[in-house]
Amino acid sequence: MPTYNRRKLLPTVVDPVLADDAAREVVVVVDGSRDGSYEWLVERAQGDPRLRPIFIENSGKEGARQVGIEAARGDVVLLLDDDVLAGPGLVAGHARAHEGDRDLVLLGYMPVRAPAQRRPGDASTLLYGVEYEGRCREYERDPSLVLTTVWGGNVSLRREHALRVGLVSAFDQGYHQDRDFGLRCMKAGLHGRFDRSLRAEHLHERSLAAFLRDARRQGAGRAQLHALHPDVLPALAENEFARGLPAPARALILGCRRPRLAAWSARALRVAALTAGRWRLWSAETVAVKLLRRIEQQRGALVGLHSRGAADRGAGGRESKPRDSRLASPGRGDALRTPR
Repeated sequence: MPTYNRRKLLPTVVDPVLADDAAREVVVVVDGSRDGSYEWLVERAQGDPRLRPIFIENSGKEGARQVGIEAARGDVVLLLDDDVLAGPGLVAGHARAHEGDRDLVLLGYMPVRAPAQRRPGDASTLLYGVEYEGRCREYERDPSLVLTTVWGGNVSLRREHALRVGLVSAFDQGYHQDRDFGLRCMKAGLHGRFDRSLRAEHLHERSLAAFLRDARRQGAGRAQLHALHPDVLPALAENEFARGLPAPARALILGCRRPRLAAWSARALRVAALTAGRWRLWSAETVAVKLLRRIEQQRGALVGLHSRGAADRGAGGRESKPRDSRLASPGRGDALRTPR
């Protein structure tokens, strides 16, 4: 479990893992945070030697997770996020699943804890939860999607495979590192499975501002994923972030490929979301946040693609034109350049 600035939450998420007798050890890597997390872990470990706190200077979530895997001594490692509350028997269930399958990457279920009563600003968490549940249904319909669209936070595999594949790679975006890991596991010959009975609870909380920052990082991460894995992922379509929306909303998102329109629309929708939340107009708040998220994801992807193009030009003296460095236009063989 990598952790960063979550001192207040640590007792909530660490103690249930220690309560599972199948947990031979619980390695928690404090990723450079100086909020008292490491001190609490050291004190808690005095009462249970299975808890192994490690402090490192900030290396990012996957860097911290890599340190934890290298320090671990068990045959199977369960990778938990520091805002995931393990359910009873979670560790034991993961361990049993690996007894007869050496090449398994196993995803457990971690539904988002919904607020007891909706408050202004809860649209972010509710939308996140809806998207997660949709992804789980996709896993159950098509198990081949497990490794191509890994949703991390409650994942187990053999330690030897985790070390061989590695948590740290050329992927350097702050979002979708779990998907990159899943794709590399697939290329290494592993297979994935989703098990709804391996239940935890995601204690997801995001302000609107943080939710939108995540959306931009998601877009940038999607762009890099497709660039790093063109053998298994197609180029991002021009309408990638407008799919599934009604025609007017789709037209808005596509229009927001222009930076000025995107900035203006984001400001207007943010005001609309905050106003609707204050007046408890929940449907309006949800629609505004959903559109905002799509705009910010698209902005992040376009910035990421533009940065990649600039790096290619700097490296080669001229602009390179790989298929995966731009948003492809659906139905055509050519691609659309990233707007400047």
